[in-house]
Amino acid sequence: MRVTGRNFSLAAGIFAAALAWAQSSPDVVRFFQSVGSALAEANNADGLGHADARPFLDKFDPAMPGYAEVRDDVESLIGRGAVGCNIEILADQGDDRKRVLQLDWILEVEDQRPRRELVKCTIEREKKEWRITRFEPLDLFRD
Repeated sequence: MRVTGRNFSLAAGIFAAALAWAQSSPDVVRFFQSVGSALAEANNADGLGHADARPFLDKFDPAMPGYAEVRDDVESLIGRGAVGCNIEILADQGDDRKRVLQLDWILEVEDQRPRRELVKCTIEREKKEWRITRFEPLDLFRD
């Protein structure tokens, strides 16, 4: 399953799209679509060109180990320019309350070479919404 929030043309803005593969449930696919879209849109979150990482960071549980580090790194990153990502789910195990995933995450940052990491991620359902409760490596978003 591949989810894309990609930086196709910085001049034209950020475009988010998704391709689904039968490996993951539709709600997990939608969750990672929203993760990619929130990151891609963070640079112009208010429609006026002001960066706002909150919609992306809302996908993470603030009680997650390393959350403050991720928050600081993401805020710094989007403050510098346009960001996009391509997320491919390589493995997905669990149930309707908790899922453990391996993700092939390509992070695209304006004026930088793309970064590619194998991410280990746990998501847990909080009420009706998924949230990321574990994310490694924490330094993926570090400038």
